[in-house]
Amino acid sequence: MILLVAYGGGHVAMLVPIAQTLTAEGRPFIFLALTTAKSVLDRLGIPSIGFCDLPEATDSDAQRWGIELAGDLPDGGPVSSEETVAYLGASFRDLVDEYGELDARRRYSETKRQAFLPVATMRRFIERISPDLVVATNSPRAERAAILAAGQLGIPSVCVVDLFAIQEVQWIGQPGYATRVCVLNNSVRDRLLAHGRDAHEIAVTGNPAFDQLRAPENIQAGAQLRRERGWDDGKKIILWASQIEPLKHPFVDLLGDPTLPCRVEQYLREIVTADENLRLVVRYHPSERNVFNPANRVDFSPLSEPIATLLHAVDVVVVTASTVGLEAALSGRPVISVDLSVFTPDTQYASMGISTGVTDLSELKMALNKSLASVAPVMMRGQSSNSSAKNVLQVINSLLIQ
Repeated sequence: MILLVAYGGGHVAMLVPIAQTLTAEGRPFIFLALTTAKSVLDRLGIPSIGFCDLPEATDSDAQRWGIELAGDLPDGGPVSSEETVAYLGASFRDLVDEYGELDARRRYSETKRQAFLPVATMRRFIERISPDLVVATNSPRAERAAILAAGQLGIPSVCVVDLFAIQEVQWIGQPGYATRVCVLNNSVRDRLLAHGRDAHEIAVTGNPAFDQLRAPENIQAGAQLRRERGWDDGKKIILWASQIEPLKHPFVDLLGDPTLPCRVEQYLREIVTADENLRLVVRYHPSERNVFNPANRVDFSPLSEPIATLLHAVDVVVVTASTVGLEAALSGRPVISVDLSVFTPDTQYASMGISTGVTDLSELKMALNKSLASVAPVMMRGQSSNSSAKNVLQVINSLLIQ
Protein backbone atom coordinates (compact mmCIF):
# COMPACT_ATOMS: atom_id res chain seq x y z
CA MET A 1 0.00 0.00 0.00
CA ILE A 2 1.20 3.50 -0.88
CA LEU A 3 0.66 6.60 1.25
CA LEU A 4 0.26 9.85 -0.71
CA VAL A 5 0.52 13.16 1.18
CA ALA A 6 -0.11 16.62 -0.28
CA TYR A 7 -1.29 20.11 0.47
CA GLY A 8 -3.58 21.91 -2.00
CA GLY A 9 -2.93 23.98 -5.11
CA GLY A 10 -0.11 22.82 -7.34
CA HIS A 11 1.02 20.23 -4.82
CA VAL A 12 -2.06 18.03 -4.88
CA ALA A 13 -2.21 18.54 -8.67
CA MET A 14 1.12 16.71 -8.96
CA LEU A 15 -0.15 13.62 -7.18
CA VAL A 16 -3.62 13.49 -8.76
CA PRO A 17 -2.36 11.67 -11.91
CA ILE A 18 -0.49 9.23 -9.68
CA ALA A 19 -3.62 8.48 -7.64
CA GLN A 20 -5.70 8.11 -10.80
CA THR A 21 -3.26 5.61 -12.29
CA LEU A 22 -3.09 3.63 -9.06
CA THR A 23 -6.90 3.53 -9.00
CA ALA A 24 -7.07 2.36 -12.62
CA GLU A 25 -4.55 -0.40 -11.86
CA GLY A 26 -6.40 -1.49 -8.73
CA ARG A 27 -3.44 -0.74 -6.48
CA PRO A 28 -4.23 0.26 -2.89
CA PHE A 29 -3.30 3.70 -1.57
CA ILE A 30 -4.27 6.14 1.16
CA PHE A 31 -4.28 9.83 0.26
CA LEU A 32 -3.74 12.17 3.21
CA ALA A 33 -5.16 15.43 1.86
CA LEU A 34 -3.92 18.48 3.74
CA THR A 35 -5.92 21.73 4.00
CA THR A 36 -7.41 22.64 0.59
CA ALA A 37 -6.31 19.40 -1.10
CA LYS A 38 -9.40 17.51 0.06
CA SER A 39 -11.88 19.65 -1.90
CA VAL A 40 -9.81 19.07 -5.05
CA LEU A 41 -9.83 15.31 -4.56
CA ASP A 42 -13.52 15.28 -3.69
CA ARG A 43 -14.34 17.01 -7.00
CA LEU A 44 -12.32 14.38 -8.86
CA GLY A 45 -13.83 11.45 -6.99
CA ILE A 46 -10.52 10.42 -5.43
CA PRO A 47 -10.98 9.08 -1.88
CA SER A 48 -8.91 10.79 0.78
CA ILE A 49 -8.60 11.39 4.51
CA GLY A 50 -7.59 14.45 6.49
CA PHE A 51 -6.05 15.17 9.87
CA CYS A 52 -9.56 15.09 11.34
CA ASP A 53 -9.75 11.38 10.42
CA LEU A 54 -6.57 10.47 12.30
CA PRO A 55 -6.78 9.20 15.90
CA GLU A 56 -3.24 10.58 16.26
CA ALA A 57 -4.53 14.11 15.53
CA THR A 58 -7.85 14.12 17.39
CA ASP A 59 -6.98 13.24 20.99
CA SER A 60 -7.93 15.58 23.82
CA ASP A 61 -4.63 17.52 23.83
CA ALA A 62 -4.72 18.11 20.07
CA GLN A 63 -8.36 19.16 20.22
CA ARG A 64 -7.68 21.59 23.06
CA TRP A 65 -4.79 23.26 21.27
CA GLY A 66 -6.60 23.22 17.94
CA ILE A 67 -9.73 24.92 19.28
CA GLU A 68 -7.61 27.65 20.85
CA LEU A 69 -5.56 28.34 17.71
CA ALA A 70 -8.53 28.09 15.34
CA GLY A 71 -10.29 30.75 17.38
CA ASP A 72 -7.81 33.32 16.07
CA LEU A 73 -8.67 32.58 12.43
CA PRO A 74 -11.44 34.25 10.38
CA ASP A 75 -14.62 32.28 9.80
CA GLY A 76 -15.31 30.58 6.49
CA GLY A 77 -12.76 29.46 3.95
CA PRO A 78 -12.27 26.26 1.98
CA VAL A 79 -11.17 24.04 4.89
CA SER A 80 -13.68 22.59 7.37
CA SER A 81 -13.51 23.69 10.99
CA GLU A 82 -12.95 20.06 12.07
CA GLU A 83 -9.94 19.73 9.77
CA THR A 84 -8.55 23.10 10.85
CA VAL A 85 -8.80 22.18 14.54
CA ALA A 86 -7.19 18.77 14.03
CA TYR A 87 -4.39 20.11 11.81
CA LEU A 88 -3.52 23.02 14.08
CA GLY A 89 -3.94 21.02 17.26
CA ALA A 90 -1.80 18.03 16.35
CA SER A 91 0.91 20.22 14.83
CA PHE A 92 1.03 22.51 17.87
CA ARG A 93 0.98 19.56 20.28
CA ASP A 94 4.11 18.21 18.60
CA LEU A 95 5.67 21.66 18.93
CA VAL A 96 4.85 21.73 22.66
CA ASP A 97 6.22 18.21 23.16
CA GLU A 98 9.50 19.21 21.51
CA TYR A 99 10.06 22.71 22.93
CA GLY A 100 7.72 23.14 25.89
CA GLU A 101 4.58 25.26 25.93
CA LEU A 102 6.25 28.64 26.45
CA ASP A 103 8.74 28.26 23.60
CA ALA A 104 6.11 26.65 21.37
CA ARG A 105 3.83 29.65 21.84
CA ARG A 106 6.70 32.01 21.05
CA ARG A 107 7.60 30.13 17.88
CA TYR A 108 3.98 30.03 16.71
CA SER A 109 3.51 33.71 17.50
CA GLU A 110 6.55 34.60 15.37
CA THR A 111 6.04 32.36 12.32
CA LYS A 112 2.53 30.86 12.66
CA ARG A 113 2.16 27.58 10.74
CA GLN A 114 5.73 27.76 9.47
CA ALA A 115 6.76 26.70 12.99
CA PHE A 116 5.08 23.32 12.48
CA LEU A 117 6.90 20.10 11.66
CA PRO A 118 4.63 17.35 13.09
CA VAL A 119 7.02 14.42 12.75
CA ALA A 120 5.75 12.69 15.88
CA THR A 121 2.13 12.72 14.70
CA MET A 122 3.09 11.56 11.22
CA ARG A 123 5.30 8.82 12.64
CA ARG A 124 2.47 7.41 14.76
CA PHE A 125 0.11 7.55 11.79
CA ILE A 126 2.56 5.91 9.38
CA GLU A 127 3.51 3.28 11.92
CA ARG A 128 -0.17 2.40 12.37
CA ILE A 129 -1.03 2.01 8.66
CA SER A 130 2.38 0.52 7.74
CA PRO A 131 2.63 1.59 4.07
CA ASP A 132 5.19 0.10 1.70
CA LEU A 133 6.07 3.55 0.39
CA VAL A 134 5.40 7.23 1.23
CA VAL A 135 5.04 9.79 -1.57
CA ALA A 136 4.84 13.53 -0.86
CA THR A 137 5.75 16.77 -2.62
CA ASN A 138 8.23 19.47 -1.61
CA SER A 139 5.95 21.31 0.82
CA PRO A 140 7.19 21.98 4.35
CA ARG A 141 5.34 21.12 7.56
CA ALA A 142 3.24 17.93 7.33
CA GLU A 143 4.59 16.76 3.95
CA ARG A 144 8.16 17.21 5.08
CA ALA A 145 7.26 15.52 8.37
CA ALA A 146 5.85 12.52 6.48
CA ILE A 147 9.13 12.05 4.59
CA LEU A 148 11.17 12.38 7.78
CA ALA A 149 8.91 9.99 9.69
CA ALA A 150 9.14 7.41 6.90
CA GLY A 151 12.92 7.62 7.08
CA GLN A 152 12.87 7.07 10.84
CA LEU A 153 10.73 3.97 10.34
CA GLY A 154 12.88 2.58 7.53
CA ILE A 155 10.11 3.01 4.94
CA PRO A 156 11.19 4.19 1.46
CA SER A 157 9.88 7.54 0.28
CA VAL A 158 9.63 9.72 -2.82
CA CYS A 159 9.63 13.52 -2.83
CA VAL A 160 8.13 15.05 -5.98
CA VAL A 161 9.38 18.63 -6.49
CA ASP A 162 7.05 21.04 -8.27
CA LEU A 163 9.34 23.81 -9.51
CA PHE A 164 12.89 24.98 -8.85
CA ALA A 165 13.56 24.05 -5.17
CA ILE A 166 15.32 27.36 -4.58
CA GLN A 167 14.25 27.47 -0.91
CA GLU A 168 13.29 23.84 -0.40
CA VAL A 169 16.84 22.75 -1.23
CA GLN A 170 17.57 23.58 2.42
CA TRP A 171 16.00 20.25 3.40
CA ILE A 172 15.54 18.35 0.12
CA GLY A 173 19.24 18.81 -0.62
CA GLN A 174 20.22 17.04 2.59
CA PRO A 175 21.53 13.51 1.99
CA GLY A 176 19.04 10.97 3.29
CA TYR A 177 15.96 13.15 2.89
CA ALA A 178 13.67 10.88 0.84
CA THR A 179 14.90 7.76 -0.89
CA ARG A 180 14.31 9.34 -4.31
CA VAL A 181 13.63 12.91 -5.41
CA CYS A 182 11.72 13.58 -8.64
CA VAL A 183 12.52 16.96 -10.20
CA LEU A 184 11.30 19.21 -13.01
CA ASN A 185 14.44 19.45 -15.13
CA ASN A 186 18.23 19.22 -15.20
CA SER A 187 18.78 22.60 -13.57
CA VAL A 188 16.92 21.46 -10.44
CA ARG A 189 18.87 18.21 -10.50
CA ASP A 190 22.14 20.17 -10.63
CA ARG A 191 21.03 22.33 -7.69
CA LEU A 192 20.44 19.25 -5.54
CA LEU A 193 23.73 17.69 -6.61
CA ALA A 194 25.54 20.88 -5.59
CA HIS A 195 24.01 20.54 -2.12
CA GLY A 196 25.32 17.02 -1.64
CA ARG A 197 22.69 14.64 -3.05
CA ASP A 198 23.91 11.56 -4.91
CA ALA A 199 23.04 11.40 -8.61
CA HIS A 200 21.29 8.01 -8.25
CA GLU A 201 18.85 9.54 -5.75
CA ILE A 202 17.52 12.12 -8.24
CA ALA A 203 15.25 11.43 -11.22
CA VAL A 204 14.38 14.06 -13.83
CA THR A 205 10.71 13.21 -14.29
CA GLY A 206 9.01 16.53 -15.01
CA ASN A 207 5.93 17.67 -13.09
CA PRO A 208 2.87 15.40 -13.50
CA ALA A 209 0.57 18.40 -13.04
CA PHE A 210 1.83 19.75 -16.37
CA ASP A 211 1.25 16.64 -18.49
CA GLN A 212 -2.13 17.70 -19.86
CA LEU A 213 -1.34 21.36 -20.58
CA ARG A 214 -0.83 20.88 -24.34
CA ALA A 215 -3.21 17.94 -24.77
CA PRO A 216 -5.51 18.42 -27.80
CA GLU A 217 -8.62 17.85 -25.69
CA ASN A 218 -7.67 20.72 -23.37
CA ILE A 219 -6.97 23.04 -26.29
CA GLN A 220 -10.40 22.21 -27.68
CA ALA A 221 -12.01 22.58 -24.25
CA GLY A 222 -10.39 26.01 -23.91
CA ALA A 223 -11.90 27.16 -27.20
CA GLN A 224 -15.29 25.85 -26.10
CA LEU A 225 -15.01 27.59 -22.73
CA ARG A 226 -14.21 30.85 -24.49
CA ARG A 227 -17.39 30.52 -26.55
CA GLU A 228 -19.54 29.47 -23.60
CA ARG A 229 -18.37 32.37 -21.46
CA GLY A 230 -18.94 34.88 -24.27
CA TRP A 231 -15.27 35.69 -24.57
CA ASP A 232 -15.20 35.13 -28.35
CA ASP A 233 -16.24 38.72 -29.10
CA GLY A 234 -12.86 39.85 -30.38
CA LYS A 235 -11.65 41.24 -27.06
CA LYS A 236 -8.30 40.16 -25.64
CA ILE A 237 -8.63 38.14 -22.45
CA ILE A 238 -6.27 38.81 -19.52
CA LEU A 239 -6.12 36.18 -16.79
CA TRP A 240 -5.06 37.37 -13.34
CA ALA A 241 -4.03 34.28 -11.36
CA SER A 242 -3.87 35.58 -7.81
CA GLN A 243 -1.88 34.19 -4.92
CA ILE A 244 -1.64 34.94 -1.21
CA GLU A 245 1.20 37.29 -0.29
CA PRO A 246 2.37 36.74 3.30
CA LEU A 247 3.72 39.39 5.62
CA LYS A 248 6.98 37.47 5.88
CA HIS A 249 8.72 34.86 3.75
CA PRO A 250 8.45 31.47 5.47
CA PHE A 251 12.12 30.54 5.02
CA VAL A 252 14.24 33.66 4.57
CA ASP A 253 14.36 37.13 6.10
CA LEU A 254 12.17 38.90 3.54
CA LEU A 255 9.07 40.96 4.23
CA GLY A 256 6.04 40.77 1.94
CA ASP A 257 3.12 43.05 1.22
CA PRO A 258 -0.20 41.27 1.87
CA THR A 259 -2.01 44.00 -0.11
CA LEU A 260 -0.07 43.21 -3.30
CA PRO A 261 -2.61 40.79 -4.87
CA CYS A 262 -5.48 43.24 -4.34
CA ARG A 263 -3.42 46.11 -5.74
CA VAL A 264 -2.52 44.12 -8.86
CA GLU A 265 -6.15 43.17 -9.42
CA GLN A 266 -7.30 46.77 -8.97
CA TYR A 267 -4.66 48.04 -11.41
CA LEU A 268 -5.73 45.46 -13.99
CA ARG A 269 -9.37 46.43 -13.50
CA GLU A 270 -8.46 50.05 -14.23
CA ILE A 271 -6.56 49.07 -17.37
CA VAL A 272 -9.54 47.04 -18.63
CA THR A 273 -12.03 49.80 -17.78
CA ALA A 274 -10.02 52.24 -19.88
CA ASP A 275 -9.73 49.91 -22.90
CA GLU A 276 -12.92 48.41 -24.29
CA ASN A 277 -10.90 45.89 -26.30
CA LEU A 278 -9.81 44.11 -23.13
CA ARG A 279 -11.50 41.73 -20.70
CA LEU A 280 -10.18 40.58 -17.31
CA VAL A 281 -10.70 37.13 -15.80
CA VAL A 282 -9.91 36.79 -12.09
CA ARG A 283 -8.85 33.46 -10.63
CA TYR A 284 -8.20 33.35 -6.88
CA HIS A 285 -5.87 30.88 -5.19
CA PRO A 286 -7.66 28.09 -3.29
CA SER A 287 -6.34 29.47 0.00
CA GLU A 288 -7.58 33.02 -0.60
CA ARG A 289 -10.80 34.22 1.03
CA ASN A 290 -11.47 37.05 -1.43
CA VAL A 291 -14.99 38.11 -2.34
CA PHE A 292 -15.19 38.74 -6.08
CA ASN A 293 -16.65 42.08 -7.17
CA PRO A 294 -18.27 41.71 -10.63
CA ALA A 295 -17.89 44.56 -13.10
CA ASN A 296 -18.22 45.28 -16.81
CA ARG A 297 -15.75 43.08 -18.73
CA VAL A 298 -14.41 41.63 -15.46
CA ASP A 299 -15.29 37.95 -14.98
CA PHE A 300 -14.62 35.37 -12.30
CA SER A 301 -13.12 31.92 -12.85
CA PRO A 302 -14.23 29.43 -10.17
CA LEU A 303 -11.90 26.70 -8.99
CA SER A 304 -14.18 24.19 -10.69
CA GLU A 305 -12.87 25.38 -14.08
CA PRO A 306 -9.79 23.24 -14.84
CA ILE A 307 -6.74 25.46 -15.10
CA ALA A 308 -5.48 23.53 -18.14
CA THR A 309 -8.73 24.43 -19.94
CA LEU A 310 -8.79 28.03 -18.73
CA LEU A 311 -5.28 28.73 -19.96
CA HIS A 312 -6.34 27.86 -23.51
CA ALA A 313 -9.31 30.23 -23.25
CA VAL A 314 -7.27 33.37 -22.49
CA ASP A 315 -4.68 35.45 -24.34
CA VAL A 316 -2.22 36.50 -21.65
CA VAL A 317 -1.62 35.54 -18.02
CA VAL A 318 -0.52 37.80 -15.15
CA VAL A 319 0.95 36.35 -11.94
CA THR A 320 3.17 37.33 -9.08
CA ALA A 321 4.91 34.02 -8.37
CA SER A 322 2.15 31.46 -8.90
CA THR A 323 2.83 28.09 -10.51
CA VAL A 324 0.16 29.14 -13.01
CA GLY A 325 2.84 31.32 -14.61
CA LEU A 326 4.90 28.29 -15.58
CA GLU A 327 1.79 26.37 -16.60
CA ALA A 328 0.77 29.26 -18.85
CA ALA A 329 4.17 29.34 -20.55
CA LEU A 330 4.05 25.60 -21.10
CA SER A 331 0.57 26.09 -22.59
CA GLY A 332 1.94 28.60 -25.07
CA ARG A 333 0.54 31.73 -23.41
CA PRO A 334 2.57 34.91 -22.85
CA VAL A 335 3.15 35.56 -19.16
CA ILE A 336 3.66 38.79 -17.22
CA SER A 337 5.12 38.45 -13.75
CA VAL A 338 4.73 41.23 -11.21
CA ASP A 339 8.16 40.88 -9.63
CA LEU A 340 7.27 42.54 -6.35
CA SER A 341 6.39 39.41 -4.40
CA VAL A 342 8.26 38.01 -1.45
CA PHE A 343 8.35 34.80 -3.52
CA THR A 344 9.86 36.39 -6.64
CA PRO A 345 13.39 35.16 -5.75
CA ASP A 346 11.97 31.61 -5.61
CA THR A 347 10.28 31.74 -9.02
CA GLN A 348 12.54 33.80 -11.22
CA TYR A 349 10.30 33.57 -14.28
CA ALA A 350 11.61 36.74 -15.94
CA SER A 351 15.29 35.83 -15.66
CA MET A 352 14.51 32.34 -16.99
CA GLY A 353 12.79 33.80 -20.04
CA ILE A 354 9.42 32.44 -18.96
CA SER A 355 7.79 35.85 -18.40
CA THR A 356 8.01 39.56 -19.01
CA GLY A 357 8.78 40.92 -15.58
CA VAL A 358 7.58 44.27 -14.21
CA THR A 359 8.85 45.86 -11.02
CA ASP A 360 6.27 48.63 -10.87
CA LEU A 361 2.52 48.37 -11.46
CA SER A 362 2.72 51.34 -13.82
CA GLU A 363 4.65 49.07 -16.23
CA LEU A 364 1.75 46.63 -16.54
CA LYS A 365 -0.07 48.39 -19.37
CA MET A 366 2.99 48.51 -21.63
CA ALA A 367 3.86 44.90 -20.80
CA LEU A 368 0.31 43.81 -21.65
CA ASN A 369 0.37 45.63 -24.98
CA LYS A 370 3.70 44.05 -25.87
CA SER A 371 2.65 40.56 -24.78
CA LEU A 372 -0.69 40.68 -26.60
CA ALA A 373 1.11 41.67 -29.79
CA SER A 374 3.62 38.84 -29.52
CA VAL A 375 3.47 35.12 -29.97
CA ALA A 376 4.47 32.87 -27.06
CA PRO A 377 5.46 30.14 -26.22
CA VAL A 378 8.41 29.64 -23.96
CA MET A 379 9.03 26.00 -23.15
CA MET A 380 11.15 24.55 -20.39
CA ARG A 381 14.41 23.01 -21.50
CA GLY A 382 15.82 19.89 -19.94
CA GLN A 383 12.41 18.55 -18.97
CA SER A 384 11.61 14.92 -19.60
CA SER A 385 9.77 14.49 -22.91
CA ASN A 386 7.76 11.51 -21.67
CA SER A 387 4.69 11.61 -19.47
CA SER A 388 5.82 13.02 -16.13
CA ALA A 389 3.27 10.91 -14.26
CA LYS A 390 4.61 7.80 -15.98
CA ASN A 391 8.15 8.79 -15.03
CA VAL A 392 7.22 9.28 -11.37
CA LEU A 393 5.38 5.95 -11.35
CA GLN A 394 8.49 4.26 -12.68
CA VAL A 395 10.43 5.66 -9.72
CA ILE A 396 7.70 4.48 -7.35
CA ASN A 397 7.66 0.99 -8.87
CA SER A 398 11.44 0.69 -8.71
CA LEU A 399 11.35 1.25 -4.96
CA LEU A 400 8.51 -1.21 -4.42
CA ILE A 401 10.42 -3.91 -6.28
CA GLN A 402 13.52 -3.54 -4.11
